[in-house]
Amino acid sequence: MTDLTEEPDGPTDQPEPNQLNHREEARARRGVLLPVERHLSYEIETHHRKHNWSVERGGLIGRAWIERFCDPKDADYHFQDRKVFFVIERGDRRIAAGTLTIWRGIYDEDGDGWDLEGFVRRGDINSQSEYDMAVAVAKVWGSDDEENWWTDDPFCYGHLCSFDRLVINAKTSADVEAAWQIIDALLKRVRRGMAVMVLKAFPLDYEGGVTAENQPAFERRQRALMRLYQRRIGFEPVPHKALADEGWMLRLFNEGARPDVE
Repeated sequence: MTDLTEEPDGPTDQPEPNQLNHREEARARRGVLLPVERHLSYEIETHHRKHNWSVERGGLIGRAWIERFCDPKDADYHFQDRKVFFVIERGDRRIAAGTLTIWRGIYDEDGDGWDLEGFVRRGDINSQSEYDMAVAVAKVWGSDDEENWWTDDPFCYGHLCSFDRLVINAKTSADVEAAWQIIDALLKRVRRGMAVMVLKAFPLDYEGGVTAENQPAFERRQRALMRLYQRRIGFEPVPHKALADEGWMLRLFNEGARPDVE
């Protein structure tokens, strides 16, 4: 097994073949997509340029598109971000895919820096999910009281990575194991300078569809996901009971960034 690693800031202008194979195109015409394509169709369709990272494990190929941090001049509220999209395939079948966003605080020309209030405002620019993530971060490292969002934790210890989405649709235990090995290799590739990673364990099949009737099943699935992320990639529930009950988790890379216990 050999890592085939290219620099993340290298050229990415070479064309890729059509992202959907013939069987997937047929399913799409019938309105039936496999889980990976259903949940990450936009990312799959918009990443036509050549990947800039790849690795092989157990017959699976993982490929990632790792963007550069945005220009400091475009860093709203003193925060830069870089997007990461990855797919894991066996032949022409997608086994898994996911997205991450890496955030870092920067100083401006006047020496002014970042705080958690600014991070929440920055998250509110892009999407509801990024806003929700930023609020969770502010509550964990600040408090429920917005008056305490003046702190620069955890960004004073390094970057923060949000593991935004992950779909795995493997048919065999060997493919499951290989997929997680690829994900672990990718996290090692992008974690330079990283202080902490956060995610919300949420079964994607329930997006926009949690009701009183399916709430017990949803909660069982969510607890199972949290156990999975603890076992596979070293996450732990955040030290904030309400947010932990919602599925928020963290993984520390710099112990100095550990939040105070609630």
